[in-house]
Amino acid sequence: MIKNLISLDEISAYQFSEMLDLTLEIKKKPRLFKNSLSGFIIAGAFQNPYFHPNVSFQVAVSSLKGEAVLFNYSDLQARNKRLSQVSCRCLERWADGVVIETKNHEHIAELEKTVRIPIINAGSEKFSPCQALADFFTIKEHCRDLTNIKLAFIGNKKNICHSLLLAAATAGTHIHIAVPRKSKLGQDVIDAAEVKGKHTQFNYMITENPQEAALNADIVYYSYIPSSSSPRIEKDFLFKDSLFSSSKKDALFMFSIPSPEPEEDLFKKIQSGKSLIFSQADNRLHITKAIMVSLIRNKEREI
Repeated sequence: MIKNLISLDEISAYQFSEMLDLTLEIKKKPRLFKNSLSGFIIAGAFQNPYFHPNVSFQVAVSSLKGEAVLFNYSDLQARNKRLSQVSCRCLERWADGVVIETKNHEHIAELEKTVRIPIINAGSEKFSPCQALADFFTIKEHCRDLTNIKLAFIGNKKNICHSLLLAAATAGTHIHIAVPRKSKLGQDVIDAAEVKGKHTQFNYMITENPQEAALNADIVYYSYIPSSSSPRIEKDFLFKDSLFSSSKKDALFMFSIPSPEPEEDLFKKIQSGKSLIFSQADNRLHITKAIMVSLIRNKEREI
């Protein structure tokens, strides 16, 4: 059983598949799960004012008849290790689980060693496991077989890319990644993906050329935030239709959520019939429910 969700590196292929299956069941038969968190209190701390992680968390808890309690991330005293440990040991006596969104991934990893209630990483600077699970559930809905598709990632949001790479390795998906030179992926994450991928049909490629990554892709995932410090160096990553010209004619498109205000051409792409962005948003809710049912409802408190 999964105790925490910090990174997809901690999830086996069986647990990954089981999570997607549970998500499908919750999505198709919500009434069967409507009281799943009745009597449970889930604490949530969101450092950044991101709409989708915050609201999907609260809606998920409410729809499962649990109670969501939000507090300021600063209350966890992340800058002071000892105070943070005290705050979190108090928190574990008040709540049945905690959902955290923060840039400080090291803090989440440290909490995993200290806190005895389930911890869910709703997004850190290094990983975004909930988003990646929702995205792979979305891909499975539209493509059925995760081992028989090619996913291309183009962008510089490393937390999304890291988690998609680990998800692909777990599911046996082919993934080609294009990232700017300044956004190099963590070697530890690449190594972890290679280890996981030895047991699946996973293969990958990392390049600085977006069109090379998109070549013959079934799905193109675009997640790029323009950098004011290197606009010329990264101009090949700026959105334009030619960016995806090498992908398959019937390719589908995914986008990271949240993202900065899109320019007109990107906004049109997001609204197009081949965009999966609203399916991604919908499934972020369902995967959040599945994660909390798996980690929180099914865990006996040991405090």
